[in-house]
Parts: sequence; C-alpha cells; structure tokens
Amino acid sequence: MSFPPTDPPPPPRHTGWNERSHAIAMRDGVRLAVDVAVPRGPADGRYPALFAATRYWRASQLRRPWRWFITPGDAARAFFTAYGYALVRIDVRGTGASEGHQRHPWPDSDLTDLYDLVAWVIAQPWSDGRVGAFGNSYQGTTAELLGACGHPAVTSALVRFNEFDVYRDIAFPGGVPNVGLLRAWSASNRALDANRVPAGAPWPERLLVRGVRPVDGAPIPHHDNRQVDSVLQHVVCRDDRDPELGVTLDQLSMHTRPTTHRLDHWGSWFDAATADAVISRFISSPRPQRAVIGPWNHGASQHVGRRDQPFTLRQQMVAALRQFEDAGADRTLHYFTLFASTWTCTTTWPPAGTAPLRWYLRPAGGLATHPAPGASAQFTVDPGMSTGRNNRWLTELDGRPVRYAAIRASLAFTTPPLADDLTICGHPVVRLWLSSTHADGNVFVYLEALDAQGVAHYLTEGMLRVIHRAIAAGPPAYWPAVPYRTFARRDLLPLVPGEPAALMFGLQPIAAWLQRGWRLRLSLAGADADTFAQLPPHATPTITLALGGDDASWLDLPTLAPAAGRNPA
Repeated sequence: MSFPPTDPPPPPRHTGWNERSHAIAMRDGVRLAVDVAVPRGPADGRYPALFAATRYWRASQLRRPWRWFITPGDAARAFFTAYGYALVRIDVRGTGASEGHQRHPWPDSDLTDLYDLVAWVIAQPWSDGRVGAFGNSYQGTTAELLGACGHPAVTSALVRFNEFDVYRDIAFPGGVPNVGLLRAWSASNRALDANRVPAGAPWPERLLVRGVRPVDGAPIPHHDNRQVDSVLQHVVCRDDRDPELGVTLDQLSMHTRPTTHRLDHWGSWFDAATADAVISRFISSPRPQRAVIGPWNHGASQHVGRRDQPFTLRQQMVAALRQFEDAGADRTLHYFTLFASTWTCTTTWPPAGTAPLRWYLRPAGGLATHPAPGASAQFTVDPGMSTGRNNRWLTELDGRPVRYAAIRASLAFTTPPLADDLTICGHPVVRLWLSSTHADGNVFVYLEALDAQGVAHYLTEGMLRVIHRAIAAGPPAYWPAVPYRTFARRDLLPLVPGEPAALMFGLQPIAAWLQRGWRLRLSLAGADADTFAQLPPHATPTITLALGGDDASWLDLPTLAPAAGRNPA
C-alpha cells in the first residue's frame, strides 16, 4: 500500500451514534468517568472499541444558556463511529470527573485501570471482544500504555506525537531544563484540576465552557494533584527522584514499559523530539508496526514549510484506520523528505546507503570538508537569545504552528554553495572543542538551509548541558545513532574553567533534500531565553571554540550518497 494512500477510503458504514456516560468502578473502588459512543446499527451489532484516555477532560460542559442550544462537536467520535468503532472516552484517575488522585502523569495505576476498563468493555453486549486505542500527545501515551496493561483483548494502538523517553525527549533534552513547557503545562493542568478552563485556552472556550462534563449530574471530585514543574527544583539527572512526584522521570517513560501489541506510531521532524521517539521505538522493537515521520507541528494541523496541508488530518486518520482493520505483520517506517516533498519507506534505520559527511568549522565563519590550521573563535553567552514562542518545544503546549524566529546566534558557520544536490537523512552529530569561564552552562546548535535567494529554512537543532558531557558505553537498544550519555548523577562531569574539552552530541533527526547552489549554516548559542533555563543562573559564560588542528570542531551530516563521482561541495 502506498503512503500516503492514494486510493479512496471506503465509505462510512454507519450514520450517527448512541452515547452514554458511566461511572465505572475500578478494583479498588475508585470510579472513573467514561463516555461510550456506539455506532447506530442493528440491535445485536457488535463493534471493536477504541480507548481515548486523557487528563484534559474527556468532554466539556457548556455554561448556561449556551448548553441549551449548542452541542460540542467531537470529530473523532463522528469519524470512528461512522466506520464501525465504539469510542470510549476516559478521564484518567484523579482528573476531570473521575475520582482518585494522580501524583504524577502516567502512573502505574493507569495500567490496572486500563486493564479493568478493557474487562468492562468486552463484557458489554455491543463489544466484539477487540480493544485498541488512539491519541495525540498525553493521550498518545495512554494509548501506548494500553498495550502494557497485559489484557489479551488489546490488539493495536495509534500513537501520535508523544514521548518515549520523558527526560531526553521533552523535560531535559540534552540535560537542559525545558522551563517554558514545564511551567506552562503545569499551570494549565492546575486549572483543569480546579475545574477551570486554562488561561491560555482560546477565548471562545473560555467564554462558553463551564468545566468538565459530569456523569449524570454528579458533583465533580476535588483534585489536588502534583504537577511536573516540581522537577525544575529537584531534578538535574535522569536518576534523580523528585520527592513531590515520588518517581524518577524514567518511571514515567514508555522505554521502561515494554509493549508488544501492534503500533501505528507517528511523529514529526518539527515537533519536540517526537521523530526521535518514533525512531527509538522502531529500532528497539521487532514487533509489527508502521512508523510515520512527517513535517508537522504538534498534532499535524500544520505542514511546516508550506501554506497548504497536502496530507490532511482526515486522510491521516483514514490511513490509521486501515491499520486497525488490516493489521498485518509488516514493519515499516515512512518518512517525509523536506523540499523534495516525497515519502520514502524503509525497513531499517538509518536507511540503507546513509553515510556521514564531515564539515569542519573554519575561521571567518566557514564550513569546509577539510580542517583548518589551528585557530579559535570566542563568544560570550547572550542570555536574551531566543528562537521565539513558536519553536518545536512549545508547539507541544497547544499545537501552535512552528515558526522559528530568526536565529541570531553568537557564532555562525556557513558552507560554500553546494556543487551538487545533497540529501540529509538521520541525526547530525557535532563535536565542539571548547573551553569556558564556567563549569556549567548550555550549548545550543542550530542547522539551517540557505536557499538560492539566501532565505534561511530551519532544519534541526541540538543542545547539551555541559556537565552531562561524559560519553558512555553500552547504549540501550532504543538509543539512536548519536553519542550515548547516561545523564546519570554518577557521570556528571563539569568543565574545568579555562581547560579545553570535547563536547560531542546529536541533533534532532531530519530528512531534507538541498539543491545545488544552496548552503548550510551551523549556528551556536548559549541560551534560548523563552524556552530553556539559563545556566548557570544569572551568569554569562565566555566560550572559546577550537577550530583547527587535532582539536578541530566539526559537524557530521548523515547523507544519502549523491550521484556517483560527484562531490557535494
């Protein structure tokens, strides 16, 4: 089957649905709020069920008088029931209209609750005995968790735009605290737990919505949950246990909770580290799966780099639905190549034929395929440097479009015009030989393509908190083709001020086709003020970068070979 599918989808089989709310008791007596929408059909009709378990309210209740004449829409409910699936929307324990307490996201209690809910569903007269799940972001992780609950009725899941390794993928990428997202997300969740619409919600929602929809008019339970911004006070390393949450971030991550059911998992080159999460699942598990990486914002409402959306959300859902209906034993990864606007299917990652192409950082801001004699460059960290509020890390808050501010970094290095077309595919890696006036700090690296008119196109980025610079042996199976570091407290290695050291780390993966005559620009900074914590606090380190000799700094690009006999530059 081609991807995206080009043949028309089958026509819907049902018109309308019947919906009912339930308060379902778990094995410990805690009752969860659940809405079940079953397709309208024969009285003895039986249907597979799809779970949608969230902490963001399974449904809203409108204020008076709006609720007397407005019915909130639910595109997923209309879509899935039309194709013969029962939709089961769930407020997870301790959120929305459900009872209980949630000390931290995705607790182990979710596993037992999901198991109990599967058992309840398959006992219903409308159930055909099969249960799957779907979701974006938080709900994507609960969909993935369903496969870890151990119930044999679970068949498959559509997992979109979520993390696999919470520490590395979103909370502390490169060990750098993601202050912008963690604080905003926690503030939003506090509002939801108080049965209030978050301040950052669109104004129509703030005007119309009273709160979460109750079950049969029952009072909404009071929720006083812990929030994840506590990690900004208590966590530096992967193995640090947050005393407020009661766990390490690994205990919230899917890489510690193996699943075996079929996955249809999606991510984006431009949505936090969700592309890296897709790759991590793909390389670490032989299970039947389809992995998809596109050029989208969080949730795929935006096709980054163009005004239209050639692969619409409805087409994406139809493609996913076919996986539920015809789940074979294949194992494929489909990825979009930027600027070429093509989809490629591979059964291995990195794709066959990928090889590194090394570019050396040169004096006077050059990038070349051979090193320079000994030289250096220096910059002082600008604490106001920012990629804006529409970057890859903050689109996770609300699906905002990804539109980077102009990258005005402290140092920039640019290639000459490419002498041939060049295809990048995979994780770029940098090695920076540097010294600093401080033992701690952050280093950010940005990679852009400059087209024939000199217009900059953001490609990817990477970052490292320098105290995590130690490279370790024995990476886990899910670790991609970048230098492995444990981020564990035992491996902390601060810089010695004034003493040169090597920092080697990966950037987020990307697939892009650059035309002959285009250029590449690598930019360095020490801050991203609207997103990441400034380290050390209130300090502005001066960093000296070695550019030549044995201590040359370089960028390795994963490339697919150009035409035989041609040099890319």
